[in-house]
Amino acid sequence: MKSNGEMNNRIEFPEYYIRVTKRRKHAIGTEKAKLITSLSFHLVRGGDEEYLYVDGAGIKTGDCFQFYYADPAAALTSCNDVTASLRSLNLGCNSKSSYQVAGAASNAGKSEVFGGLLFACCGRGLFFFGRPNIDTSPFVENFPGAPLAGIYCGGEIGRCSMRPEEQGSQGESSTRCCCHVYSTVYLVMSYTPAPPGATTLRG
Repeated sequence: MKSNGEMNNRIEFPEYYIRVTKRRKHAIGTEKAKLITSLSFHLVRGGDEEYLYVDGAGIKTGDCFQFYYADPAAALTSCNDVTASLRSLNLGCNSKSSYQVAGAASNAGKSEVFGGLLFACCGRGLFFFGRPNIDTSPFVENFPGAPLAGIYCGGEIGRCSMRPEEQGSQGESSTRCCCHVYSTVYLVMSYTPAPPGATTLRG
Protein backbone atom coordinates (compact mmCIF):
# COMPACT_ATOMS: atom_id res chain seq x y z
CA MET A 1 0.00 0.00 0.00
CA LYS A 2 1.37 3.40 -0.91
CA SER A 3 1.60 6.18 1.64
CA ASN A 4 -1.33 7.99 -0.01
CA GLY A 5 -3.54 4.93 0.39
CA GLU A 6 -3.39 3.90 -3.27
CA MET A 7 -3.36 0.18 -3.88
CA ASN A 8 -1.70 -1.01 -7.06
CA ASN A 9 -2.63 -4.19 -8.89
CA ARG A 10 0.01 -6.87 -9.40
CA ILE A 11 -1.71 -8.88 -12.16
CA GLU A 12 -1.69 -7.46 -15.67
CA PHE A 13 -4.80 -9.17 -17.05
CA PRO A 14 -7.99 -10.52 -15.43
CA GLU A 15 -8.30 -14.28 -15.16
CA TYR A 16 -11.09 -16.83 -15.33
CA TYR A 17 -12.02 -19.20 -12.53
CA ILE A 18 -14.65 -21.79 -11.75
CA ARG A 19 -16.51 -21.50 -8.46
CA VAL A 20 -17.13 -25.03 -7.23
CA THR A 21 -19.71 -26.07 -4.64
CA LYS A 22 -18.37 -29.05 -2.71
CA ARG A 23 -20.27 -31.29 -0.30
CA ARG A 24 -17.95 -33.49 1.71
CA LYS A 25 -18.05 -35.44 4.95
CA HIS A 26 -15.80 -34.00 7.64
CA ALA A 27 -15.23 -34.71 11.31
CA ILE A 28 -13.51 -32.60 13.96
CA GLY A 29 -11.90 -34.52 16.78
CA THR A 30 -14.24 -37.18 18.12
CA GLU A 31 -17.34 -35.66 16.52
CA LYS A 32 -19.37 -37.75 14.13
CA ALA A 33 -18.62 -37.02 10.47
CA LYS A 34 -21.22 -34.82 8.77
CA LEU A 35 -21.74 -33.27 5.37
CA ILE A 36 -20.33 -29.77 5.04
CA THR A 37 -20.93 -27.51 2.04
CA SER A 38 -18.07 -25.24 1.01
CA LEU A 39 -17.01 -23.11 -1.93
CA SER A 40 -13.66 -23.08 -3.71
CA PHE A 41 -12.25 -21.24 -6.70
CA HIS A 42 -10.01 -22.89 -9.30
CA LEU A 43 -8.05 -20.97 -11.91
CA VAL A 44 -8.89 -21.99 -15.48
CA ARG A 45 -5.72 -22.79 -17.41
CA GLY A 46 -7.29 -23.78 -20.70
CA GLY A 47 -9.50 -26.34 -22.37
CA ASP A 48 -10.58 -28.06 -25.54
CA GLU A 49 -13.76 -29.55 -26.97
CA GLU A 50 -13.86 -32.21 -24.27
CA TYR A 51 -11.90 -31.05 -21.20
CA LEU A 52 -11.46 -27.98 -19.02
CA TYR A 53 -8.06 -27.65 -17.35
CA VAL A 54 -7.99 -25.94 -13.94
CA ASP A 55 -5.57 -25.51 -11.04
CA GLY A 56 -5.98 -27.35 -7.79
CA ALA A 57 -7.47 -30.67 -6.77
CA GLY A 58 -10.47 -32.04 -4.93
CA ILE A 59 -13.13 -31.63 -7.64
CA LYS A 60 -15.36 -34.69 -7.92
CA THR A 61 -18.02 -35.90 -10.32
CA GLY A 62 -21.33 -34.29 -9.36
CA ASP A 63 -19.85 -31.04 -8.01
CA CYS A 64 -21.66 -27.98 -9.34
CA PHE A 65 -19.64 -25.08 -10.70
CA GLN A 66 -20.03 -21.68 -12.30
CA PHE A 67 -17.60 -19.67 -14.37
CA TYR A 68 -16.22 -16.71 -12.46
CA TYR A 69 -14.79 -13.62 -14.11
CA ALA A 70 -13.44 -10.63 -12.23
CA ASP A 71 -15.55 -7.76 -13.57
CA PRO A 72 -14.49 -4.21 -12.51
CA ALA A 73 -18.05 -2.84 -12.75
CA ALA A 74 -19.42 -5.59 -10.49
CA ALA A 75 -16.49 -5.12 -8.08
CA LEU A 76 -17.17 -1.38 -7.91
CA THR A 77 -20.82 -2.04 -7.09
CA SER A 78 -19.68 -4.41 -4.36
CA CYS A 79 -17.41 -1.70 -2.93
CA ASN A 80 -20.39 0.66 -2.82
CA ASP A 81 -22.29 -2.00 -0.88
CA VAL A 82 -19.38 -2.26 1.56
CA THR A 83 -19.43 1.52 2.03
CA ALA A 84 -23.14 1.38 2.86
CA SER A 85 -22.62 -1.51 5.29
CA LEU A 86 -19.80 0.28 7.09
CA ARG A 87 -21.91 3.43 7.19
CA SER A 88 -24.59 1.50 9.07
CA LEU A 89 -21.92 0.23 11.46
CA ASN A 90 -20.57 3.75 11.87
CA LEU A 91 -23.98 5.02 13.01
CA GLY A 92 -23.67 2.82 16.07
CA CYS A 93 -20.09 3.86 16.82
CA ASN A 94 -18.40 6.99 17.97
CA SER A 95 -17.32 9.62 15.46
CA LYS A 96 -13.78 10.74 14.72
CA SER A 97 -13.84 13.41 17.43
CA SER A 98 -14.87 10.95 20.14
CA TYR A 99 -12.38 8.41 18.76
CA GLN A 100 -9.66 10.93 19.47
CA VAL A 101 -10.87 11.49 23.02
CA ALA A 102 -11.58 7.84 23.78
CA GLY A 103 -12.57 7.21 27.33
CA ALA A 104 -14.78 10.27 27.76
CA ALA A 105 -17.77 9.66 30.01
CA SER A 106 -20.19 10.40 27.16
CA ASN A 107 -18.64 7.53 25.18
CA ALA A 108 -19.41 4.86 27.76
CA GLY A 109 -21.46 2.00 26.42
CA LYS A 110 -20.93 3.00 22.79
CA SER A 111 -18.59 1.08 20.52
CA GLU A 112 -15.49 2.79 19.22
CA VAL A 113 -13.68 1.72 16.05
CA PHE A 114 -9.97 1.84 16.74
CA GLY A 115 -8.59 0.39 13.50
CA GLY A 116 -9.04 -1.82 10.50
CA LEU A 117 -7.25 -4.43 8.41
CA LEU A 118 -7.70 -4.86 4.67
CA PHE A 119 -6.77 -7.96 2.67
CA ALA A 120 -6.92 -7.20 -1.06
CA CYS A 121 -6.24 -9.38 -4.07
CA CYS A 122 -3.01 -8.41 -5.81
CA GLY A 123 -5.01 -8.24 -9.06
CA ARG A 124 -7.12 -5.29 -7.90
CA GLY A 125 -5.97 -1.69 -8.04
CA LEU A 126 -5.55 1.19 -10.47
CA PHE A 127 -5.36 -1.00 -13.57
CA PHE A 128 -8.39 -3.05 -12.53
CA PHE A 129 -10.70 -0.17 -11.51
CA GLY A 130 -9.30 2.62 -13.67
CA ARG A 131 -8.83 4.91 -10.67
CA PRO A 132 -7.02 4.63 -7.31
CA ASN A 133 -8.14 4.11 -3.71
CA ILE A 134 -11.32 2.17 -4.47
CA ASP A 135 -10.75 -0.59 -1.92
CA THR A 136 -9.54 1.70 0.88
CA SER A 137 -12.30 4.31 0.48
CA PRO A 138 -15.14 2.38 2.22
CA PHE A 139 -13.19 2.29 5.49
CA VAL A 140 -11.48 5.69 5.20
CA GLU A 141 -14.73 7.50 4.40
CA ASN A 142 -16.58 5.98 7.34
CA PHE A 143 -13.82 5.93 9.96
CA PRO A 144 -11.44 8.80 9.09
CA GLY A 145 -9.95 8.88 12.58
CA ALA A 146 -8.99 5.21 12.72
CA PRO A 147 -5.76 3.73 11.31
CA LEU A 148 -5.97 1.23 8.47
CA ALA A 149 -3.36 -1.34 7.44
CA GLY A 150 -3.47 -3.75 4.54
CA ILE A 151 -1.70 -6.46 2.62
CA TYR A 152 -1.89 -7.86 -0.91
CA CYS A 153 -2.99 -11.49 -1.17
CA GLY A 154 -3.12 -14.34 -3.63
CA GLY A 155 -6.42 -15.66 -2.25
CA GLU A 156 -8.44 -13.96 0.49
CA ILE A 157 -10.06 -15.92 3.32
CA GLY A 158 -13.40 -14.50 4.42
CA ARG A 159 -17.11 -15.03 4.83
CA CYS A 160 -19.25 -15.95 1.85
CA SER A 161 -22.91 -16.20 0.94
CA MET A 162 -24.43 -19.09 -0.97
CA ARG A 163 -27.35 -19.13 -3.34
CA PRO A 164 -30.36 -21.24 -2.23
CA GLU A 165 -29.49 -24.02 -4.67
CA GLU A 166 -26.00 -24.23 -3.14
CA GLN A 167 -27.29 -24.68 0.39
CA GLY A 168 -27.16 -28.15 1.81
CA SER A 169 -30.18 -30.14 2.91
CA GLN A 170 -31.65 -29.73 6.36
CA GLY A 171 -29.26 -31.01 8.98
CA GLU A 172 -26.27 -30.37 6.74
CA SER A 173 -23.72 -27.84 7.88
CA SER A 174 -22.66 -25.06 5.49
CA THR A 175 -19.40 -23.16 5.79
CA ARG A 176 -19.59 -19.41 5.78
CA CYS A 177 -16.05 -18.78 4.69
CA CYS A 178 -13.86 -19.70 1.78
CA CYS A 179 -10.73 -18.67 -0.05
CA HIS A 180 -11.90 -15.96 -2.45
CA VAL A 181 -10.27 -14.60 -5.59
CA TYR A 182 -10.15 -11.01 -6.89
CA SER A 183 -11.80 -9.82 -3.68
CA THR A 184 -11.11 -7.59 -0.71
CA VAL A 185 -11.79 -8.64 2.88
CA TYR A 186 -12.29 -5.98 5.56
CA LEU A 187 -11.77 -6.42 9.29
CA VAL A 188 -13.15 -3.58 11.40
CA MET A 189 -11.90 -3.61 14.99
CA SER A 190 -13.91 -1.98 17.74
CA TYR A 191 -14.44 -2.09 21.49
CA THR A 192 -17.02 -0.85 23.98
CA PRO A 193 -15.63 1.26 26.85
CA ALA A 194 -16.69 0.19 30.33
CA PRO A 195 -19.29 2.45 31.98
CA PRO A 196 -18.09 4.84 34.70
CA GLY A 197 -17.53 3.07 38.01
CA ALA A 198 -17.43 -0.39 36.48
CA THR A 199 -15.02 -2.86 38.04
CA THR A 200 -12.14 -3.78 35.77
CA LEU A 201 -10.73 -7.29 36.09
CA ARG A 202 -7.00 -7.59 35.67
CA GLY A 203 -5.16 -10.78 34.82
